[in-house]
Amino acid sequence: RHQDLMAMVPVVQAGVLAVYGIIIAYLIQSKITDALSTADAYKFFTAGLSVGLACLASGFGMGKFLKQCNAEELFFVRKGRAEPKQGSASKKFSFTTFVLCLIYLEAIGLYGLIVALYLVG
Repeated sequence: RHQDLMAMVPVVQAGVLAVYGIIIAYLIQSKITDALSTADAYKFFTAGLSVGLACLASGFGMGKFLKQCNAEELFFVRKGRAEPKQGSASKKFSFTTFVLCLIYLEAIGLYGLIVALYLVG
C-alpha cells in the first residue's frame, strides 16, 4: 500500500456521498407529475433535505478527522512495524483503523440515503 493510494480513500468516499444525492434526485424527478399533491411535494423536499444534510454532516466529519490526522502528522504502518526513518512510535497509525473511521463517518450519509429512499418509496 503506497501512501498516495491511501490518500485516495477519502476522495473516493466523498464521491460516493455525492452519488447518493444524484440517486435521490433521479428518483424524485421520475415521480414528479402534474398532479402532485402538497403532501407528496413535502415528502420529496424532506427526502432531498435528508440525504443532503446527512451527506453534509458526513463530509464535515471526514474533514475534521482528516484535519486531525494531518495536524498530528500521523503515518501509516503495516502490522505495527515502523520504518526507522518514520520517527517516534507514538505517531504510528494503522491503515485499518483509518479506513474504519472513515467508513463509520460515511455511514451517516448512508443513513440519510435510507431515510430518503423510505420517503420517496
